[in-house]
Amino acid sequence: MCKPLGLLLPILFCLSNNFFGQSFSVTASATNSTVCLGNSTTLTATASPLSYTGTVIPYNPIPSMGINILCSAGGLDPVTPIIPAVNPSGVNFLDDSRWDNIDLPFTFSYFGTDYSKVCISTNGWVGLGGTTSTATGFGQTVPSASIANNVIFGMLGDLTFKTASGGTIEYFTDGSYPNLKFVVLFSGIHFISGGGTGDVEIILNYGSNTIEIHTSSITNTTLAKTQGIENSTGTVGVASPGKNNVANWGASSSAYLYTPETVTYSWSPATGLNSTTGKTVTATPTSTTTYTVTATNAASVVATNTVTVTINPASHTLAGTPGGASIAHFISVDPSGTYYRDMSNCNLIAYVLPAGINPVSNSINTSLKIDNNATKRGTSDLYLSRKYDLEPIVNAATSTATITLYYLQSEFNDFNIRATDSGHTLLPTGPTDAIGINKLVVRQFHGTGTNPGNYTGSVQDFTSAVSGCTVSWNASFSRWEIVLPITGFSGFYLTSAKIAPVPVRLQYFKGIQIGNQHLLSWKSECTGAKASFELQRSGDGIHFTSLANFTVTQERCLQPFDQIDQNPLPGINYYRLKSIDVDGKFDLSNIVTLSTKSRGFNLLTVSPNPVGRENVYLKVNAGDKAEMNIIVSDFSGRIMNKQIVQVNTGINAILLQTANLSTGAYQVTVFTANEEPQAIRLIKQ
Repeated sequence: MCKPLGLLLPILFCLSNNFFGQSFSVTASATNSTVCLGNSTTLTATASPLSYTGTVIPYNPIPSMGINILCSAGGLDPVTPIIPAVNPSGVNFLDDSRWDNIDLPFTFSYFGTDYSKVCISTNGWVGLGGTTSTATGFGQTVPSASIANNVIFGMLGDLTFKTASGGTIEYFTDGSYPNLKFVVLFSGIHFISGGGTGDVEIILNYGSNTIEIHTSSITNTTLAKTQGIENSTGTVGVASPGKNNVANWGASSSAYLYTPETVTYSWSPATGLNSTTGKTVTATPTSTTTYTVTATNAASVVATNTVTVTINPASHTLAGTPGGASIAHFISVDPSGTYYRDMSNCNLIAYVLPAGINPVSNSINTSLKIDNNATKRGTSDLYLSRKYDLEPIVNAATSTATITLYYLQSEFNDFNIRATDSGHTLLPTGPTDAIGINKLVVRQFHGTGTNPGNYTGSVQDFTSAVSGCTVSWNASFSRWEIVLPITGFSGFYLTSAKIAPVPVRLQYFKGIQIGNQHLLSWKSECTGAKASFELQRSGDGIHFTSLANFTVTQERCLQPFDQIDQNPLPGINYYRLKSIDVDGKFDLSNIVTLSTKSRGFNLLTVSPNPVGRENVYLKVNAGDKAEMNIIVSDFSGRIMNKQIVQVNTGINAILLQTANLSTGAYQVTVFTANEEPQAIRLIKQ
């Protein structure tokens, strides 16, 4: 047994010998074991079994506040019930009852586990956690596997509230941070037999996780009673001296302090951790990492355990779907940088790092939209399908940061298909395309808006020549990463440098069908000493190959050119002319469309389509002269317009009266007496 050291000195009392037969161990856990790259998770270590030291302290209970009274004067919840009582025994709510889910004003660690709630029994104890399996408990020696476990015993005994003066149970918070105390007061509670009452106060101290039990008076001397603490399995416990299942406690006005054993924790590796010591740390790994915690108890016994935090592989997938809905992420930016994501699947939108003279702070709405393909968006310039808009909620016009935007090579390839026809140089065709990297332009539109044509502020271009702007290929994740040092947030659109005008200026480029061959003709103005021409042909209007090449003097360049395609492709042929000056600069002509046709006809195009308030031209390639019927109908079959025209051999442009059509979709059908009808869709805006 542990003996008192003296009445005038603090009295220490020991743990049950059961503790020393158990192995010291530690477990490690993560709030989220899988996280998006850049996100954090909490790592928690729990060591067990833990010991407590009991110490005699001065008797100094906290006076009743008369609030949160759970039971008083022979009845439960006498004023306004805070939390209804439960009665597991099913006998009587004045006996063996319990109040559950009582909130603690702070997190309290008990035998190494953190709790935010307690439950309180009519039998003189407080349980850690929102509920437990019993409300009873008496005749129990600490420690004991019999219930109740994971509790603080104020005066564990067979108590009752059946008498008219059955006593009072109340709880309240005392003090202020950092000296907060949670107090449970059992006052004047009757014992079920043998007479007498008990007055005990249990205090939980914030921060230190110590427990005080102040005994004011115990007048019952016949029933066995217990005071102390016990873990969740009933294997480790500490009882106050002379009060471990003892009938006569003796002196009143006593108090004991229960102090948890000090366990130190260290974590490794340090990568991604906010601290390498402590029971709880925050991990923000940059790759999947296994963390090891080492716990050392008061006896210098060491235990280790591991927990793995996995980076969600979807973290490296770029957010957005071509033609899909806009994606947005609205969270506060961290001073050390924040990844903005499609949080439904962890996919990456952009990265923002506060930097510069006025670092961005607070929340940023980061949105992303991907069109089906590169488009001019109502402007003369072509823009990539992926577009960004970043808007802080404070100081949007003046905040500074370094942002990273992400793009796919497939998006660059799509842009390049349409680039030269729109007068743009090519974006990088691959990671080593230095020329394409130098021609890349990220255009920032300041202010607010939805497309390049309607932002309210100024325009700023970023290229690899701008200080702090980098364009790089991330081979690990197969994506382009563009870093921009910005002042002010808004819309960001990617394009390329415009093709510089060349000294060869094309006056016209046209073509006609002659029999089964196609005649292409053009005329240019040349200011250089010589010029080159490349006649190109395509079967789909996108992928062109060289058909003929010419290098001529300035004198010859000023004269008309004719070139015959003696073997056109079956069906529709697309032709364009590439004009190249002596310095290698080039320009591309309009596209001429011809169809191989010896008889009958081919319906080629209707333009413009969609059409506004103007009329449209229908282009038809005829194999011979014929009388042609043209019908414009809606999709219910109702005829809106009908006309008969004479077509000649070759390409015919026919004016259709569409200005008065209502908004909607229509079908233009063309036929002759000897040919099957052909149709094309027309959209009226």
